[in-house]
Amino acid sequence: MANEKQEKNPTRISELIEGEKTFDSYGFSLLKITRNGVEELLELPIKTTGVAEFQEELRGKAPRPPVKKEVIKKDSPEGKALGLDEDRLMQVFDNTDEVYIDALEKHNQGFIWRIVVFALDIAWKKKDGIPVFTFEEKKAILKSTGITGSHTNQIFKDVMALSRVQGAMEDFLSGN
Repeated sequence: MANEKQEKNPTRISELIEGEKTFDSYGFSLLKITRNGVEELLELPIKTTGVAEFQEELRGKAPRPPVKKEVIKKDSPEGKALGLDEDRLMQVFDNTDEVYIDALEKHNQGFIWRIVVFALDIAWKKKDGIPVFTFEEKKAILKSTGITGSHTNQIFKDVMALSRVQGAMEDFLSGN
């Protein structure tokens, strides 16, 4: 996102009033395209309004790894973390399960697409000018414009950065 880091004086909030959009953030995502060897920047308006609630809903639909039984050795890092005084057979999540990994990757890609479509603060129209409202229609429009994975990732990062004060970006896909 093309924004200059500058020190800002904070505005103190002493009350919250129902319906006021105190935390709405708006900005732009800059995407580079190249046509006939000429680089151009596209500026897409983005918003964070409702993104947090949408993220929570999508996170709740994330796949869970299967559980397997495994012997946890008392001297292993896991055993030490659990304070084991003897080796134990325990149920653990199998994060290496291929079906789970594939499902998680599919979920994460869908998550990014949904946040990008939700956050773009633009009018969505079909070729004939008829407005569209569903996620699938909007995603189809984006795909038909030739948007790349790099572009969607940049928009996603810019949306997350709209309300971030400082520091490294959190991994929203892992829920941290």
